[in-house]
Amino acid sequence: MIPGKEDEVSPAEIATGSIRRKIREQLTSGRRGQMLEAVGRAAGDVVKAGIMSGAGLGVLGLLLCYGFMGIWAILPALVLFAVGVFLTGFLVENEFKKWQGKVLEGIPSLLNFIPAFREVEGVTPREALALSLPFIPRPLRDELKRALDKIARTGDVVGAFDELAGKVKHPLVDAVCFRLATSWTTTAGGDIFADLSDQMAGLKEEMAARATTGKTAIFALVCVLGLIGMALEFGYPGVKLLLSRLSGIFGS
Repeated sequence: MIPGKEDEVSPAEIATGSIRRKIREQLTSGRRGQMLEAVGRAAGDVVKAGIMSGAGLGVLGLLLCYGFMGIWAILPALVLFAVGVFLTGFLVENEFKKWQGKVLEGIPSLLNFIPAFREVEGVTPREALALSLPFIPRPLRDELKRALDKIARTGDVVGAFDELAGKVKHPLVDAVCFRLATSWTTTAGGDIFADLSDQMAGLKEEMAARATTGKTAIFALVCVLGLIGMALEFGYPGVKLLLSRLSGIFGS
């Protein structure tokens, strides 16, 4: 045995590791990483799901195309592998949007109950929020509880509400968190959300549009998958011509 041979990494392992890293970057870095954290999904599980989805579609494409394309069937297999990874990323974003929508559904309750409790003389936004929590639906109630727990532990009011706003990523939530943070200990009366009526109206329109967009996105996805199937089923003459041209160019 040659010393050190057992520690060498094969080209296949290097390529596999590189592909896995690229998939991880695609599915779990940046904005998508924040989405995964918001919905409580583990990055490793999402990467595995992306690889499995891509591999499943890739194998399917290979089996469908190998009979008439031979070794060139690797091309549609790679395309379908990429489609599988893309679909996993789409599902991550879709799950976040659903979670975000459920959070936003609790905003009207928040904007109604806090001003109601603030009408009692001497009640601060902090006390009004604590009293309002039982009437606010989940998951917004859970997120507000986390913010209150962080404030109790650290005393960082602005940081706690900035974290909540950054997690939900919506202008109305940004505005609500800003007003709560800046008036946290004040006892002056008045509705601190009085100027958000236009944004609330916009939220209602957005929720209605989001429901329509979600149906459209699903329809578009079905259409894309249908086109891929049609290409695999009926696109062979064109693919064969293209491959023969390429073979002629490269002299094979």
